[in-house]
Amino acid sequence: MLHILLAAHLVLFAFSLAFTAGLGILQSRVARSGDVQKIHDLFSACRPLSMTGGIGWLVTAAVGLGLAQTAGYDLTASWLIWSYGLFALFLAVGFGIHAPYQAKVIAASAGGVMTPQLQHLLKAPLERAAGAASAVAVIGIVWLMTSRMG
Repeated sequence: MLHILLAAHLVLFAFSLAFTAGLGILQSRVARSGDVQKIHDLFSACRPLSMTGGIGWLVTAAVGLGLAQTAGYDLTASWLIWSYGLFALFLAVGFGIHAPYQAKVIAASAGGVMTPQLQHLLKAPLERAAGAASAVAVIGIVWLMTSRMG
């Protein structure tokens, strides 16, 4: 059972990372192109995939908790507590900043022309900072999960 949970956890992690961070990187690259139609088409196409990836992160965490419990880890170990905190930050940034940003870009690009509102969104420093925070959280979680520092 332990091997099945570990495999499921790793597959879900890869799936969720691809559908959130991977698509986010692609979106930021297309956003820099300034091509409003491409921006609208890509952001619109990525929206349901990104939301699926966000839900995937929740399932990944649930499987991870099951894995930790099955493996006999103390669920209050410091490395897990830190992981929970980073994961909460990651979810808050994803659902609180990335998802609304994506919806705003879709709405602002729907007319097919570059507007001041769309320009402002595409250059928003908050979205860049949120991307960096997400990256740091994921890297931190991976480090904690692989090093099991107590």
